Amino acid sequence: MRSRWIKSLIAAAAFALAPTAPAAAQQDLAIKHGEAWTHAHSAITVPATLGGNALTKAKAYAQDELDVGLSFEPEGAEDYVSFYIFRNTNGGVPVWFAQAQWAIENRDQFGKPGLIIQPQAFIPPGQTGATGLKAVYQPHGDAGYKSTGLALLPFGDWYVKIRITSRTKSPQQLSALIDGVLNEIRWPTGTTTEAPVAVPVADCAPVLDFPVAAKDAPQSSGTGIAEAFGIILTSGDGTRFMRPKAPAKWCRDAPISDNQRLYRPDGSADHYLVALGDNGNAVLVGTAAAWGFMPPSKEKPAPYSIQFVDAFESTLYAPQDRLPSPDRVIEIVNANRVVAKLNTWGKNTNIEIASDPK
Repeated sequence: MRSRWIKSLIAAAAFALAPTAPAAAQQDLAIKHGEAWTHAHSAITVPATLGGNALTKAKAYAQDELDVGLSFEPEGAEDYVSFYIFRNTNGGVPVWFAQAQWAIENRDQFGKPGLIIQPQAFIPPGQTGATGLKAVYQPHGDAGYKSTGLALLPFGDWYVKIRITSRTKSPQQLSALIDGVLNEIRWPTGTTTEAPVAVPVADCAPVLDFPVAAKDAPQSSGTGIAEAFGIILTSGDGTRFMRPKAPAKWCRDAPISDNQRLYRPDGSADHYLVALGDNGNAVLVGTAAAWGFMPPSKEKPAPYSIQFVDAFESTLYAPQDRLPSPDRVIEIVNANRVVAKLNTWGKNTNIEIASDPK
């Protein structure tokens, strides 16, 4: 059942309610030979040549450049360089770095790669704190690769990830190449990046236990749904999306399936995040207060929300009376029990509430 979770989750989010904007399928972006590419929202400019390689391909994985990947892989190249930028809606650098590590460690072409340069914090260009993480591996597969590695950092409201694999460079040489690539990118000045010092994830001890099964919470009013979404109603601008504040540390709890993993902020026992892949899609489970969206309510017990978050929107599933287990979350998602949707990108924020929530 768990192995089908991502597919079911995406399908549920896409079709349970009329979407506020059409979902963007993976598509090629137009690039011009010899010209740099500038991200429309962050103003980060990636040169036409990165790490000695020419830009060969650009893909959008979400609409409006909310999740983009650039490939620098000309024919005959010895190094393969990739640049990714995706919207910061949740989690933190340690979470998405650990997810990217999983993708490397479980790629067949790399065999069982050895971690030569352990995850380490670094100061990204133009920043003052060690908010980024970097690691380098030595592949043991038969594809002829000598090293592979990644770096991930926050920049304003975005995450940037660099992936490089080499047929000729040692892990130490590849580490230097990653640093060089980061310095080749043109980072706009004046952008504020609020992020804690990056601390690599460690395994949670103890892991979460769910001795009492969660049940549906009483039906929420529109205000209750807004609270569960973690939004503020303002008099002048309508609704404003808030993302969870990045904690100082994350621990890694139980795996769900493949590159789906449960993470807990600061070892919390009352809320958790399930990362889906390595580009920012996640399920946030817990109360709005636990995620820091608003102060705890003294008048009534707050519902525990199940919220699927991607680069463009959030989808809220049937609230629970206590912290639900991952299996309970999967059950609710696979049953398509959507109660509301909120688009979190664009000038106008719209909430759609299901007329007949299941």
